[in-house]
Amino acid sequence: MISSTPRMPFGTCRGSVAARHCIIRIIGCAGLALVLTVLSGCLPFAPSASGERASEGKASPTRTVTDSSGRQLVLPAKPQRIVSQTVATDEILLALVAPERLVALSHLADDARYSYCADRAQTVAGRCGGSAEAILQLRPDLIFVASYSRAELVELLSAGGAPVYRLTRFGGLADIRANIRAIGEAVGETAAAEALVAGMDRRFAALGERARQRGRPLRMLSFGGSHFTAGAETTFDDLVRAVGGVNVAAEQGIVGFRQISSEQLLAWRPDVIVVSAESGKEDAVRRQWLEDPAVAAAVGRDPNRLVVVESRALTTVSQHLADAAEHLEARLFPSAERP
Repeated sequence: MISSTPRMPFGTCRGSVAARHCIIRIIGCAGLALVLTVLSGCLPFAPSASGERASEGKASPTRTVTDSSGRQLVLPAKPQRIVSQTVATDEILLALVAPERLVALSHLADDARYSYCADRAQTVAGRCGGSAEAILQLRPDLIFVASYSRAELVELLSAGGAPVYRLTRFGGLADIRANIRAIGEAVGETAAAEALVAGMDRRFAALGERARQRGRPLRMLSFGGSHFTAGAETTFDDLVRAVGGVNVAAEQGIVGFRQISSEQLLAWRPDVIVVSAESGKEDAVRRQWLEDPAVAAAVGRDPNRLVVVESRALTTVSQHLADAAEHLEARLFPSAERP
């Protein structure tokens, strides 16, 4: 049995943070005041050394945008000091803007286990620290966060006057398209965003055409630590449909992520079980899963029916979902011809 818990796609855990808000309000007067006092000399909205406010100088063009949570932000026409606090926005931003406009990426941007942009991330020097102070010291004119970002961090950034753009939906391909377009609007690169979406869609169309030529669809089930599976309205469901398969969990009425029993796994009789592993550990992970009696019985102890994909394929929520789909296709049909 593999003991590690499953890595869910970004944004799938949307719990309440009311208790944490109470704590923030208790410490806010002291803690937030300290942060803002320390940073007041380096924030873009602070008075200049001569005592003049930025707004009294030559004003740059601004515009108002609405983020995914419905909050309105006043932004420069083309922000030049952008901070990305998530891997998803790292991947999207590096495809939309010049690296000179990015002052920091997430701390996972360099980790190829979860990031598709580890190489390109080297063109950006900064990385987000764990504190609002570390981020605000970068003097950002736009910060991207997500619904799963730490609530107290987002509150401190917003209270400090920084423009914080929040993304809230990560349920699948439609949300990825919407997020790319929203980010493109926020950074003033709508044409580049449309081109990025179009390129992703062309790749999915090619996957669909190859799937139609293969004929009978495979019935697939994702399986992770603690026996969690992914149903409808997940990126895994999009991956399965992209390669012409049937998501068994969605077929059984599961929406999002749910833990299933060994009895359900055996009764649903998937053609293929899909699990994930870090690069280089695929064979070891396959052996571990085949030691699980339920998994071994479900695949008839046939290692070819236990498909191991790289971890980032099941966590990406950017345009790289197309890379993930092509990767899944290659693992399922290793002898098939591909462009």
